[in-house]
Amino acid sequence: MAKGLFIFDGNIGMTPELRWQPANDRSNGEARPLLKFNVKYDRLIKTQDPERPYEDKGGFWVDISYWGRDAEALSKLLQKGMRVRIEGELRIDVWEDKNNPGQMTSGMALTASLITIMAQRVDAVLLKSHNNQGRIITQPLNLNFK
Repeated sequence: MAKGLFIFDGNIGMTPELRWQPANDRSNGEARPLLKFNVKYDRLIKTQDPERPYEDKGGFWVDISYWGRDAEALSKLLQKGMRVRIEGELRIDVWEDKNNPGQMTSGMALTASLITIMAQRVDAVLLKSHNNQGRIITQPLNLNFK
């Protein structure tokens, strides 16, 4: 059965949380990292108002789960407010509302297959060499990809 791929850009809404799932048969007896956070999918439309050049027309929050091997490294990089591109399988989750016991609520959730940090808010990059010593690139990043 084919799965639908949903690709979108948005801002991280909460500090990503890294959890370690216990080892099981499916993970070949190894604990697996799980990175959880949410992202606001914003459907921005250009306006004529110079004070508000864009208006959100129907955006929504998506709960992200990422099981990749690099989840631990990503947990150290990703921050609230960071612009990211997410790719994965979108679904609707249903759960009991914390504030109204007995009431069910629903929302969008996505199991990510790829997380990309967008360059809009990146000021510097720290690269690790093979001997694990970092070096900072101090030259301004040329992010003009036209």
